[in-house]
Amino acid sequence: MRETIKRVAGEMGYVPDPFLQRLAEYRRAGRTAQFHWVIAWLNHWDKPEQLRGYHAFEQYWQGARQASKRSGYQLEEFIWPAGSPAKTTELGLQARGVLGLLIPPHKPEVNWDDFDWSKFSVMRFGMSVRHPDSNLVTADHLRAVVMAIQKIHEYGYQRIGLVYNEAHNRSIGGSLVGGYLWAQKRMGIEHAIPPLDSETKTPQLAARTKRHLDAWMKKFRTDAILADAPEAPLLLRELGYRIPQDVAVAGTSLDVLVDSGIDQHPEAIGQIAAGMLIKQITLNERGEPTDPCRILVESRWQDGKTLPPRR
Repeated sequence: MRETIKRVAGEMGYVPDPFLQRLAEYRRAGRTAQFHWVIAWLNHWDKPEQLRGYHAFEQYWQGARQASKRSGYQLEEFIWPAGSPAKTTELGLQARGVLGLLIPPHKPEVNWDDFDWSKFSVMRFGMSVRHPDSNLVTADHLRAVVMAIQKIHEYGYQRIGLVYNEAHNRSIGGSLVGGYLWAQKRMGIEHAIPPLDSETKTPQLAARTKRHLDAWMKKFRTDAILADAPEAPLLLRELGYRIPQDVAVAGTSLDVLVDSGIDQHPEAIGQIAAGMLIKQITLNERGEPTDPCRILVESRWQDGKTLPPRR
């Protein structure tokens, strides 16, 4: 019936009144909203407690929670246990009165089974999850890497390397390596260093990565590193390199254990995602849109002791 009314109203030429919408927003802004509806943060990790252990993902949650509260929605985390049928989760969400779903990053091979996304408004964080093909909000990784390489170069470093994880790079569309190579070409960096893939899922892979890192450092005499791999600073120290005396290190996110690098504004990403989801709920936009949009949030540089300007 709702869809029929919307269709007939459209055929008759009715459109929303922007002045009334602004009045409604003004009235909401002037009072403390009461919770009426629920937005679900859908967690289908094998070990659900690990999801918000990542600093960026916790900030997504905090930003989304704040934005939801301002608009009168309650953000709740819904755990979808491994092996639990999709229908069970779906019915549980409906019973709780959930109208919208926020999908945080998951492994690319996450199995949603036959979950019916058309019953909910949906917004994703990042590009690690390929399905459902909903609207999403993420950091502009390529521009962030270009910005970081330019900043490191301005700080006086000449032999700048990238240590990354190829699986993560693929999950975000190749933006890490793409941004790194483009920055080298754009800036005309003379000592172009090939990026180094870091993989530490098993002790054998970690040992191999450590050997490759040692050989890479000696061959290219790297004086600064942009690290996407969180383990990179630890491996460098195990190899005897002092940070920043021997090699300066910046991170592509705040989850890399250094204090210099890219701040992706994860809390702002969370706020924007929740705000866009609430708009979809208001407009009754459910499921996968015909033309999904990608909202890219600018990052900024964060100064720190692990990558100081050279004198």
